[in-house]
Amino acid sequence: MSLAQQNPDWQPKKRSRLGCNTCKVRKVKCDEGQPVCDNCEGLHLECAYPSAGQRRVAVGRRNPKSCSGCRIARCKCSRRVVGQPSCDRCREKSLPCSYQDGPGNSPRQLLPSDPRGQGVVAAAPMQTTNIDEEACLTPAPEPAITQLHWLSSPDLPDGKHTRLLVDSYFQNIHPLRCFSFIHKPSFLQKLAEVGSDVRSDALLHIMCALGAQFFALEYSDTVQQLPASFILKAGSQWAATAERLILGNTNQISIDGLMTTQLLHDYALRMGNFTQAFVLSALMARMTQALQINLEYSSDLFDESATASLSVTARECRRRLMWSCYVTDVLCSNGVEQLTLIFEKDIKIQLPCNNRNFLHRQPSITRTLTGLPLDFAPPDRIPADLNSNMGMLGYLIQLLEIRRRVLWYIKHLDQAKLPWLLDSEFAQLDRELQAWYATLPANLQYTASTIYLRKESSQLGALCLFHCTYHQTMLDFYRIGTPELFKLRSAFHFPPEMSDFQRHLQYALFKEARTLGAIIAEAEQHSPRMIGDPWFPTMAYESNRVMLFYLTQVTDPVAVNKRDLVLSSIAYLQSNLKALKTMRATNAMAEGLSRGAESMLQKLGVDSNHILPLPNVILDDPYLAFPNRDAEAPQRAADSDLHPLSIFRMARKEIPEGHVPVEPSKANSSSTSDVLQVIEDLIVGAAGMEGLSQKLDMFFTPDLARDWDVTEMILGSGTDDGPISWNGMTQTGPL
Repeated sequence: MSLAQQNPDWQPKKRSRLGCNTCKVRKVKCDEGQPVCDNCEGLHLECAYPSAGQRRVAVGRRNPKSCSGCRIARCKCSRRVVGQPSCDRCREKSLPCSYQDGPGNSPRQLLPSDPRGQGVVAAAPMQTTNIDEEACLTPAPEPAITQLHWLSSPDLPDGKHTRLLVDSYFQNIHPLRCFSFIHKPSFLQKLAEVGSDVRSDALLHIMCALGAQFFALEYSDTVQQLPASFILKAGSQWAATAERLILGNTNQISIDGLMTTQLLHDYALRMGNFTQAFVLSALMARMTQALQINLEYSSDLFDESATASLSVTARECRRRLMWSCYVTDVLCSNGVEQLTLIFEKDIKIQLPCNNRNFLHRQPSITRTLTGLPLDFAPPDRIPADLNSNMGMLGYLIQLLEIRRRVLWYIKHLDQAKLPWLLDSEFAQLDRELQAWYATLPANLQYTASTIYLRKESSQLGALCLFHCTYHQTMLDFYRIGTPELFKLRSAFHFPPEMSDFQRHLQYALFKEARTLGAIIAEAEQHSPRMIGDPWFPTMAYESNRVMLFYLTQVTDPVAVNKRDLVLSSIAYLQSNLKALKTMRATNAMAEGLSRGAESMLQKLGVDSNHILPLPNVILDDPYLAFPNRDAEAPQRAADSDLHPLSIFRMARKEIPEGHVPVEPSKANSSSTSDVLQVIEDLIVGAAGMEGLSQKLDMFFTPDLARDWDVTEMILGSGTDDGPISWNGMTQTGPL
């Protein structure tokens, strides 16, 4: 029996064919909930329904004519209306607006129901925002950009959207590296209490700017694809406002101001403004000295004094901020003492506590960087295991302290003992690095369970960066075995009896490069947001360089297991290239590095998923043309021993004035043009070959393999098993 027979009054529900504008653009079914449908509420999107006037006019005939400028730019044109000689886009960009003669090109009539005189026009596309021309040439739908026009506004959005950006910041930036110096509950409480005027809040502006990039990235990944340039520039005007507020008030130094400067430094790195980042790192160091946050605020660690003026939470924020500035100085100085502004011996505070204690405002005692508790810590409250109250941040700081010594060692090999000696500096640092990795607690190890636990708490990106930092440090450490790839000052000479030791270093270097590629690929598979730290592009690029060098220069071309090693490495090479292309949305430098990585793969005849249809096109690596430094020069600049992708070297590239380097002798190196010509001839000659085995001949044929000149890959400057889900690492031993 049907429902109509059971209930005579029953009538079938007539479903409206109307939906909200957002669901129409996304082409998904809308439940037409009022005032916000379920789809928009779940994604925190604006939900608006077409008015009655829109619905009546929408059935009318649409005129497809566009002005000449919009047709050339391939942008949708709103067309001119009566009283306005230009379309919306041309009027906003102050461009001439002309139409071809023909029917249907007369100005359109505005709907009388529009209260502003610029309202809904018959069948007109949504109004475009004032973005650059490159965004118009991308295939992304214009309505998607229009919905996010508020990300390009010079003023912060309303409270609802500001909260979305702040949440995006805490989800994506806060866990990374050492940026967790803001107590989220306290900040959100303060944000809710603040009135509508936030124009002078520099910290909120830069937080929204960083959050805007990842908000747009998530929108592009889950709703509609956006141009990478639009994502990268989202919130840029808010970052400019924060910069103006900080640099215009340097006479007023505060904790919030230092937090803002630290985040501005990170934003400058993302945008490729290395000179600004270098200067901001110096400003941070001076601000820490002025605020004296390198010292504990008082000896009352548990806030038990009646006269205490700072809470436990505020003190922990100060500690985390100090350590964040220390980490920035380590990464900026790269082991060069001349560039170092913050020294470990001057930091008299304990390491940060774990996130749980910080979040719940629980006072904790941890160790200092020397391994001991503070001298004035109550003995009865010192835990038996000082590491029990530490989290990922504390372990990362310990690793970076070792990394600074590793980089100093690499730059002073002339003062070091031979590395194969048991009492050498190399042996000591190697033991320290292995001990650090071996003592990691279970919740910080790179396992399948830890990956998904950290992903649930928005910390997967931080976990991947944490382990990539270790493997990048090991890669930098083991490069003493390949002095021809890394321009090392006073490189070691390995006698014939130490050839096995050198091969061990070279294979360990290769394993670290593959492990880096595996972790980055794992993170990118989960979400593009997981590889959002500015250090990831350099790591992915270095990983490819080292793997290609090992496969073409170190291994024996006629070895039995050479083919298996090469074939198992292709996935790593391609995944690094894919990750670099993904990172272009949140890192300006990834664009050039992706071209350089792709160029290296193409020059070797390795198929990179047909990213470019012309395999014989040789793309010059934009980061290879750096001047060498003569080891016997009468004066040495601070950048003479730095990696070309380091912050200071990138900043020096942008500054024309300065020390003129001594050009090296050209007799000892091949010209770049000759090398490029040799490789181009090889690739053009093999363009007609088919099959994977023929494309990889350069890896196996002795003559061709040695024609790959080392200068093409020079930039100048582990664990026993690879991470999970990447097999084959231990199946092939050193060659």
